Amino acid sequence: MRQNRSKDKLLETVSLLDELPDRAVFSSKSKGWNGIVTEYYHHPANELVSPPLSQHLITLNCGSPYHLVQQLDGQVYQGQVLTGEMILTPANYTTQWCWDSQVDVLHLCLEPKFIDKVALEAVEVDANRVEILNCFAGADLQIQHLGNLLLVELQSEKLGNRLYTQSLTNALAVHLIRKYSSIQKTVRQYSGGLPKSKLQWAITYIQENLNQDLSLDEIAAEVNLSSYHFARLFKQSTGLAPHQYQIRCRVERAKELLQQGQMAIADVATHVGFYDQSHLSRHFKRMFGVSPKVIQQNSNNILWISKSVQDSTA
Repeated sequence: MRQNRSKDKLLETVSLLDELPDRAVFSSKSKGWNGIVTEYYHHPANELVSPPLSQHLITLNCGSPYHLVQQLDGQVYQGQVLTGEMILTPANYTTQWCWDSQVDVLHLCLEPKFIDKVALEAVEVDANRVEILNCFAGADLQIQHLGNLLLVELQSEKLGNRLYTQSLTNALAVHLIRKYSSIQKTVRQYSGGLPKSKLQWAITYIQENLNQDLSLDEIAAEVNLSSYHFARLFKQSTGLAPHQYQIRCRVERAKELLQQGQMAIADVATHVGFYDQSHLSRHFKRMFGVSPKVIQQNSNNILWISKSVQDSTA
């Protein structure tokens, strides 16, 4: 159910995550994600009253079905929230929740300024016209899929790949604008890819910063494009999303270093921007069908043979 509500801007807004009585099992706050804060919770049966929210909130049910009563801007919604269903609560509304059993949920909190930015880039409308609409216990396979991918990144003990998570967040924002906003225009499509000069500059920037956790905004700024349009045009030009291209460049550079036979595999992994040796090995096997150790051993054998030949002819 989606309803267009009048916003009460007289009250101070808060982040829902600061109001929750329970501690997050996983949180993205230390990962440096842009435009979104994501946290996973085991909430026991409880009720919560909150001032107007400062962020658009998607609550995705990752566990068993539960009964929820929600009061939003004077309206009451209640019913079963099934596994995989979500509740979308727009920013700037007073809210109250009451649930009857433990819930396992993923909270996706999106900054309104980020939604406005994506709307301006993707739909080319003024930010004042963007209004996100509420949805109670709705089944949305796209949100469920993107939420699960973000949860996997959230559960990782590593810092994560900002190019990848920002791509997921952009896709989530575009989906909200398309399906759960007052905007009627379709998302503008661009074709033809990046101009050769901008493409080469972006590729050079990625290759020169392989050991950095680059964001989509950083690379897009280098070629004077919005992150949304850059990501779409880059994929049209290369056949790969920016984060996929970055991984390919890292693996190819790692192979070159391994063939030189002067660095340990673990050192090569961190040198080219992977978390550790296992992270490199996973992508290396996917691209080349063998482990980094095989390449390293073959290179060492070639170097040993070459040295032996040189010694015998000296």
